[in-house]
Amino acid sequence: MTKSIERTIKDQFAEFFEKKKWNIFKESADYYFETAAKIKTTDIMFGEENYKLLRRNVIKRLFIGIGCELLLKAIYLKNGYCINKKKQHFEGKYPFEIESIKKNDFKDDETLSFDQLISKLFTINNFEEQKKAIEKGLRISKVFRNKEGHVAINWHSYDPQNYRDIEQSII
Repeated sequence: MTKSIERTIKDQFAEFFEKKKWNIFKESADYYFETAAKIKTTDIMFGEENYKLLRRNVIKRLFIGIGCELLLKAIYLKNGYCINKKKQHFEGKYPFEIESIKKNDFKDDETLSFDQLISKLFTINNFEEQKKAIEKGLRISKVFRNKEGHVAINWHSYDPQNYRDIEQSII
């Protein structure tokens, strides 16, 4: 049977992520954060002039969301926890310590969703007094990533506190 094009492409990215890969995720997160921080309207080459600010802000929010997800995956890996999804037959609940599992019980072509990572974050690290701020900022960044990656609108309300909340969640 011939593989679908989706299956072929997913296989190109398939990997069971080991603890030592955490720094690749962290460096990628840093790239997205830095790009979001430094992008200017003059960097936007497409579209009418009056939409360049909008497009720049879309990229900022999208990259902040992607950066937060990659940073979260780096945190899991650095702390020795699996970010790959388990296969259906495998019993147990997340999070799983990489050293206590068999790679064959996990999918090498799928990782945990951003929501799953946020939900289980405080079982791998308490973060004590910062828990509420961390979760709030991560959930905002998740919405940024989802909305900017899946819909196109010409306007939405702006709340600068959203950006402060995200900043507080990742410092």
